[in-house]
Amino acid sequence: MNISETVNSILYRFVNESTAKTDNENTGNMSKGEALKILGLTEDAKSNDINQAYHNLMKSIHPDKGGSAYLAQKINEARDVLLK
Repeated sequence: MNISETVNSILYRFVNESTAKTDNENTGNMSKGEALKILGLTEDAKSNDINQAYHNLMKSIHPDKGGSAYLAQKINEARDVLLK
């Protein structure tokens, strides 16, 4: 499996899990655990790890490269949650 297929698999799994939640559970605020899952990181990830994972994912999923605007938004949100 190449990186693009891996990225798509992780992100689509996350999206499906997120949309399966009830309205009460889905507040629109991403948790740290969700952010780590999206970027494929562990709890001990440092800011340089977060940025590297972010850039690698955006290379393959960015809308300008034919990717999804929704998934790019989720990657941005995940980075922001972890770097705050």
